[in-house]
Amino acid sequence: MSEPTASPSDIERLIPHRLPMRLVEDILRVDETSIEIGAVVREAWPTAEGGHVRALVLVELIAQSAAVLQGWKERHEKDARIGGLLVGIHTATPARPSVPVGTRLLCSVRTSHGATNYQAFEGEVKDDSGMLWLTGAIQAFRPDRVPLPGEQP
Repeated sequence: MSEPTASPSDIERLIPHRLPMRLVEDILRVDETSIEIGAVVREAWPTAEGGHVRALVLVELIAQSAAVLQGWKERHEKDARIGGLLVGIHTATPARPSVPVGTRLLCSVRTSHGATNYQAFEGEVKDDSGMLWLTGAIQAFRPDRVPLPGEQP
């Protein structure tokens, strides 16, 4: 199953991130196990300085892409849940130390394995010319319910 490019409000219905921390701009392709998103490196991104951002911030792009994938799956399965929590970065391998502001990026993420409250994802970030910027694997945990304010998790 595939979905055309989504609007920012569509993306914001799937993840809690808002500008300037929302890095995902377009959903290019999505199905039950994988997603490809588009984004442009912005001066407002975390770590931006001197016309570049540190390549390790692309781990956040992989994490947000995974969150969009999970939100999309839940919306299509009619199983709106409480979101996920990033609990680990298994690997993060930047190909270069920084990415120029203005670079158009394509981030591909796929579910690698998981269980009821745990999902692992693998991803890679390339620019629109095919140059690899970062590969990584993340792990996300989802509690059965969100603790109330002041309550122990």
